[in-house]
Amino acid sequence: MVNQLFGNYLVQAGMLTSDQLERAFETQNKVRVKLGLIAVTEKLMTLEQSEEVNKLQAVMDKRFGDIAIEKGYLSSEQVSRLLGLQGNQYLTFAQAVTDNGFMTLKEFENAFSEYQRKLSFTSTDMDALKSGDSDRIVPLFLPSGCDGLQVEQVLVAVRTLLRLIDSDAYIGSASRISSVTAKGSALQCLKGDRSISLAVVGDKDAILSLAGVFAREEFDSIDEDSLDSVAEFINCVNGLFATGVASKVNLDMLPPVFKEEEVTLTGDNILQLPVFINGKELQILSTIDGVIEA
Repeated sequence: MVNQLFGNYLVQAGMLTSDQLERAFETQNKVRVKLGLIAVTEKLMTLEQSEEVNKLQAVMDKRFGDIAIEKGYLSSEQVSRLLGLQGNQYLTFAQAVTDNGFMTLKEFENAFSEYQRKLSFTSTDMDALKSGDSDRIVPLFLPSGCDGLQVEQVLVAVRTLLRLIDSDAYIGSASRISSVTAKGSALQCLKGDRSISLAVVGDKDAILSLAGVFAREEFDSIDEDSLDSVAEFINCVNGLFATGVASKVNLDMLPPVFKEEEVTLTGDNILQLPVFINGKELQILSTIDGVIEA
C-alpha cells in the first residue's frame, strides 16, 4: 500500500509522471533491493559510504555487506537485519524508481521527508507506513479517538479488500460525516452488546470492479446482481469481524441490504474511509453505537 500512497503523491507533486509511476510499479515486481539502498534509507550508512562500498565491489570479489563490515560501517547483526528487509514494499519501490532513473535516491528520500511534513506524521508513523503492513498503516489515516471496535471493523474491511479484491488497493484520509448521497449502495447492521453498521458506496466503476472480482463474473451496470455481490462482500467482512471480536462483544449480523436507486445514507458520526481499487474510489462507511440508514 505504501508504494501506491507515496507513488500517487509523487505524481500529484509533479515529481513523477503517471507513465513513470506505472513503469516503476511494473519494475518493482522484478527487483531485488540492493543492500546499499536499504542501509541508506535505514540511516545506517550515508550515501557517500554506500557509493564507496559499491566502487570497492568493482575491484573486490566480496559482497556489499562483507565490505561494509570490514570498513566498520555496519555490524554483522545490522547486515542480517538489512537482508531481511529486501522484500519490503517501500524499498522495492525506491529501487524501481532509482533504477529507472526517474529520481536519485537523495531526491526520493527528500520527497519522502516532504510527504511526512505534508501528512504531519511522526517518525514512528513513517516507520509504520514504510512497513507496508495495512494493520499499521490504516490507523494513521483514521481520525483520533476512534472506538477500538470500529477500528478493528475497518481493518478487517481493508484486509479483505487487499486479499480478495485488489492487492494494490490503497486508502485516503478518513473523515466524519453525517450523510452521503450515492447511486448504488450496500449496508449491513450488527446488533447485540453494541450497535455497528458497515456500508459501501462508490462510483459506478468502483462498485462494478468490487462486485465483479468478488463474484468472479463481469457486470455491466449497477443492478440487483452487482449490488448483491457487494452486499455479500460486506457480509463476509462482518462475519470475519464478528468472529474476531466474539471474545469481547456479542454481535448478531442482520441480513445485508442494498439500494439500486440514488439514496442518501445518514447516521450519527459516520466514519468515511476512501479506498481506491483499480484506480477507482469506494467509500467504506462505519458507525459504532448507531446505525446507517437509507
